[in-house]
Amino acid sequence: MYAGMPDSNPKSKVRHQIDENLKRIYDETLKEEIPDRLTQLLEQLRKKATDDSGKAS
Repeated sequence: MYAGMPDSNPKSKVRHQIDENLKRIYDETLKEEIPDRLTQLLEQLRKKATDDSGKAS
């Protein structure tokens, strides 16, 4: 059997359909923009990490 090709087995067809749906959802999620609030939080973390790295331990 070739990779990516489902068997004639019903379970294999279901697994293939699940794989395809998961790939589609993952691809759609990658295309979504990052919410503004998350971007702001990441910037705050970067700033804190930069500020903390300049302090003596």
